[in-house]
Order: sequence, then C-alpha cells, then structure tokens
Amino acid sequence: MKKTFYTINFMLLLFTSITLAQNYIDVVPGDGTLKAAIDAAVDGDILRLIPGAEYVESQGYVISINKKLTIQTDDPTNPAKPIVRETKVTDGSSNPNFFLLSDGASLTLKGVEFDGQQSGVAAVLHLIQYSAGSPAAAASIGTIKVLDCYVHDISSNVIDGGSSNLAGNVIVDSTFVDNCLFHNTGTPLFYKYNGSNFVSVTNSTFDVILSYGVRIAGPGYTLLENTPTVLIDHTTWYNIGTTDGREIILGEKGVFMNPWTVTNSIFQKQVLQTKTVINIKETLNDNMATITNICLWDVGARVWRLHTVKDTLSEDPQFANPDISDFTLPVGSPLLTFGTDGKPIGDPRWGKNYTDINNERNLSLTDFSLGQNFPNPFNPETKIIFNLNESGNAQIVVYNILGQYVTSLVNGYLTKGEHSVTFNANNLNSGVYIYRLKSGNKVISHKMILNK
Repeated sequence: MKKTFYTINFMLLLFTSITLAQNYIDVVPGDGTLKAAIDAAVDGDILRLIPGAEYVESQGYVISINKKLTIQTDDPTNPAKPIVRETKVTDGSSNPNFFLLSDGASLTLKGVEFDGQQSGVAAVLHLIQYSAGSPAAAASIGTIKVLDCYVHDISSNVIDGGSSNLAGNVIVDSTFVDNCLFHNTGTPLFYKYNGSNFVSVTNSTFDVILSYGVRIAGPGYTLLENTPTVLIDHTTWYNIGTTDGREIILGEKGVFMNPWTVTNSIFQKQVLQTKTVINIKETLNDNMATITNICLWDVGARVWRLHTVKDTLSEDPQFANPDISDFTLPVGSPLLTFGTDGKPIGDPRWGKNYTDINNERNLSLTDFSLGQNFPNPFNPETKIIFNLNESGNAQIVVYNILGQYVTSLVNGYLTKGEHSVTFNANNLNSGVYIYRLKSGNKVISHKMILNK
C-alpha cells in the first residue's frame, strides 16, 4: 500500500507539472502569431513574448478575448520590451484596435510596448475595448492589469468603456494600471458607460493626452448601482487635453459612491484651463474623496467641493526636459520630499535625485546636508541643523505650501561645518511649510508641519 501511495502521488505531481507547463505559451515573433496564440489559448494561459521582438497584426482589425489570459515579456529584467503593432489600415467603416474583451474575459498585460502608429501617426483606436455583444446583454469582465507597459500613439481612449450599449450591461471588476508610460494617447482610462468596482492607477506617467486623463462615471451613465473605489497614487500628468480640452480627472458619480483617493501626484499643463483640474462630483450619501500631497502647476480651476483636501503645493516642478518626456525632478526640489512618506511625489521613476532624510543625518562634516527639523510637527518653535562642506554664502528660506515666500532664516557668509537655526512660527497658521537651504549651486529642501 505504501508503494502504491508513492506511485500515485508521483503521478499526481507529474500530471500537475505537465499541467502547469502547458500554461506557458512562448509566442514566436511575426505577423498574426499573437492572435493565433490567443485564439488557441485556454483560461489561465500565460503568453510570453520575446523582448525587442515585433508582433504584428495585419489581417484583422481587433483580437477578441473571452477568456482569462496574461500577455507578458518572457524576461522582465530585459529593458527592451516586446513590441505589438496593429498594421491593418482602416477601410472607412472599421478601425484598428488591439483587444476587444467580452463576457468572461480577464487580461493582464505586463512588460510590453503597444505602438499604435501607422505611417508615423496615431491610428489604432484602443488598447482595450469592452463589448456587451450584439444584441447587448449582461457581461462580466474580471480583472484588467496593465503593468510595466509603454503605450503610445493611441488615437482614442486607451482602456475604453465609451460605447453606450455597455450601460446597464457590462461590469469590470477591477482595473490596475501600474508602472506604465502613456504618451500621445486618448484618455488612458475612460469608464463612462461600464460599471466598475475598483480602479487603481499608480506609479505611472501620462504625457501628451488628447482629452481627459481619467473619466469614471456612476449610475447616471452606467445605469448600474455601483461605482468604483478609486486610487490614484504617485502619478505624473503633463500636457493634458491637447485636442479636446477636458478635466485631468473627472468623476461623474451619483449615489452609492465609493471613496476616491488622489495622492502623491503632479499635475502640470492642462490645456483648457476653464475646466476644473480635478472634478470629482459628489451627491448626497457619497463617501467623499481625499486629495492630498499633490502639486498643481499651469492647470485649470480648483473646485474641491466637500472633499478632504490637504497638502497641495503650487510650484513649477521644473522637470528636466518634458519635451522629450523626461520628468526628472531637480536636486533640491521640495517635491522630492513632499510625499506622504517623506519621499518624492509623482511617478517614482522621476525621483532619482531623492536623498533619504535619515541618511542625511549621518553624513560627515565634509558633506552638504540639511537635517529634518525637530520637533516635527512643532508649535511654535523648531530647530534646523545643517552642514556646509565649504565656507561661503548660505540662505535658508521658508515657503508656504503654495510656494510663496514666508521668511528668511539664514542669509549671509558662514564657515564650513555644522550650524543650527531656530524657526519661530508664532505668527503663522497651521499647515505644511517648506524650508530650503542654498549655498553656491547646491540646494536641499524639506517640509515641516506647524500644528497649533
């Protein structure tokens, strides 16, 4: 009996290994190979693409999916991403798209570049579009994940719930966008008519967006008594509404609203500034939104309604070179320590000039450093310790959260070494303040909290 037991278990393990191995499908590059692999796949399959290789679809306008699939790079450590292109040119009645999802579908896209260009212009309409079928009927879409992807030159909504026949029919359970770059696209997430339960947009950059940044509707449009919980965290938005000026974030909700959180993000260059930059509409019985630790610059109206809003900063982020999509924050930027965790706000990939405050406390006397004020929060006095690595003129200036000058604490010649200064805020209101040390071409900033 014992021998039989081991034999049976060995066979089970062998069968399990074979089953798991079958879940991975290595897709060869070429024309039509990705569609063929998707058509042949079954629920749970993982399609692996070769970094740097091209996967072209020239025969059809869209790849239909009604199963649970993952499409990913086969080497996440390789900086080169597999490239997917749709090259079939519109015939005037049909337009190229990447994926059309219907009832039963879930889709994860990971580590892939989606290039919507044809003949040098944005031509593909959507990355993901939802379908209620014909005639329209109830459809349940599972989890959508777009992770570590580069999506560019999409001429309309990237993840699209804009067809009116979705209303009352299609619910997408959860949507995750993380560690992605979107460039020259329509609205990255357009959930106007489909219902949804949870939306998370994190650690991503959105650059040259044709219309809204995000649009999510409630029962008034979806005809479904559900609205998503929404998290937008550590995102960078630049040049939004280039051809159709709109809000950067629009939430049209209605009753049964779940809470939204917009945090640790940078919003710059909203084209049509008669529009509200963040417009999360509320009605009775809503759970209000929390909007915190964000930077707004060159944007439209700020209408916060009844939401909780704190730690908003109006200051030019001074991105390194936004014309070539380089949004690196400069050394000394207050945005490098403005996050809820004391670290950079915006897409983390642009915070490479961040220096850990805790490490600064341990720097030797040969380093240029600015310590965190203590105590913090404080009322009304706090002490700031700083170190100069060479003698010279030094300034410490305090700004309010809007980037407006408050007072100068230090302004003159100081010798090399450690110094300290006491800041008395007896005549100021509670809030977040920025203090900035400058000497020569070196600058460091930190934030401090006055809590009366």
